[in-house]
Amino acid sequence: MKFLRILIGVVLLLGGLFVLVGEYFAGTSADATINARINVIRAPIEGQVSLAVRSIGARVNAGELVADIADERFDTARLLDLERDRDNQQIELRRVATQKTALSQARAGFATQLADYQKGRVSQIEARIAEGRAAQDAALARLREADGSLKRANDLSSRGVQTAANLERARAAQDVAQQDLESARQRSNYLATELASARGGVFIGDSYNDAPFSSQRVRELDLRLAELAAEQEQIEARAAQFERQIRAERVRVSRLTSATLNARVAGMAWDFLVDDGEYARRGQDLVKLVDCRSLVVTASVTEALYDSLSIGTAVQFRLFGDDRIFGGTITRLGGSGAATLYANLAVGPSAEHLERFDVTINVPELASQPDLSCAIGRTGRVIFTSGPLATLRRFLTRYGV
Repeated sequence: MKFLRILIGVVLLLGGLFVLVGEYFAGTSADATINARINVIRAPIEGQVSLAVRSIGARVNAGELVADIADERFDTARLLDLERDRDNQQIELRRVATQKTALSQARAGFATQLADYQKGRVSQIEARIAEGRAAQDAALARLREADGSLKRANDLSSRGVQTAANLERARAAQDVAQQDLESARQRSNYLATELASARGGVFIGDSYNDAPFSSQRVRELDLRLAELAAEQEQIEARAAQFERQIRAERVRVSRLTSATLNARVAGMAWDFLVDDGEYARRGQDLVKLVDCRSLVVTASVTEALYDSLSIGTAVQFRLFGDDRIFGGTITRLGGSGAATLYANLAVGPSAEHLERFDVTINVPELASQPDLSCAIGRTGRVIFTSGPLATLRRFLTRYGV
C-alpha cells in the first residue's frame, strides 16, 4: 500500500513536470492586448470648441456629432466690401431708372406736341393746296378769256378793223394768262410734295428746318434713353456679378467661421485633447476616437518563436480570466523595436514589449461578442503551438467535461 502511494506520487510529479516543461516550450506570447486604430478629429478652422461628447469611453456612432467650432473673430471685410459695391450698383440702378422715367415722360410730351404740330401742319398744307387749286381754276378761266380775246383780235385785225397794237396786247394777255396757269399748277405740285413729306414727319419749306423743335427733342431723348438702357444693362450685369461673388464669399465665410465635426467611424471616445470652450488652432487635434471595427490583437514573442511564424498562420487567443478561446490569423510580423507601428493604435507597447518581437493577429470573433466588441486594452495570451494543457482541454471538451 505504501508502495502504491509512492508510485502515484511519482506519477503525479512526473505529470506535473511534463505539463510545466511542455507549457514552457509551447509557442505562446509573452503578452497580448486587444488593440484598435485611432481616428483623430482635427480642427478644420480656428475657433472656440464646443464638445458634444465629453466623457472618455462614451460610445459614438458613425456620423454622430462630436464637436462644433465657431470663430467669431474671422475677418469679414471682403464680404462687407462686396455688399457695399452691390448696394452702390443698386443705387445706380435706381438713379438710371429715375432718369429713364423722367426722360420717358418728357419724350411723351414732345411726341404729343410733335403729333399736334404735324396734324396742324398737314391741315395748313391741305388748306393751301385747296387755295392753289382755286387759283389754278382762276388762272384757267383767265386763260380761256385771253384765248377768246386773242381770237376776236385776230378776226378784227384780218378785216382791218383792229389795230396791230391791240392785237399785240391781246397776245400778251394770253401769254400772261397761260404762264399764270402754269405757275398755279407748279404751286399745287409743290404743295402736294410738301403734304406728303409732312405726313411722313418731314417738314419742308422756307425759313425753317426739315424737323420742328419737338421732333428734334424726341430724337435726342430717344438717343439718351438708348444710352441709359445700355448703361442699365451694364449696371445689372455688375450687380449680378457682385451677387455671385457675395454668395461664394458667404459660403467661404460660413465654412471658415463655423464647422461641425462628426464621427467618421463607429467607436468610443478615447481621449480629449482640448477642453470644452477652449480656442483651437486650425489643424489642431481635438478628440481621439477608437475605431471599434478595426479590432486586432498585438503580442510580443521571443526571437526563436518569431522566426518560426509566418503571415496567415492560424493561432488561438485567450483572455486572462476567460475560458473562451478565439481563432485568429497572423496579419503582420512587426519584428523588434516596433514602436512606430503603434502610432495609430490605441494602446502603445511597453518597454518589455519592444525588447521582444511584435506580432499582430486578426481575431474576427471578438467583434461578434457583445462584451468584447470594443474591449480595448484587455490582455490575454496568444497560443501559436499547442501545449499539454491545450491538448488536455480539447480532450476533456470532447467528452463533455
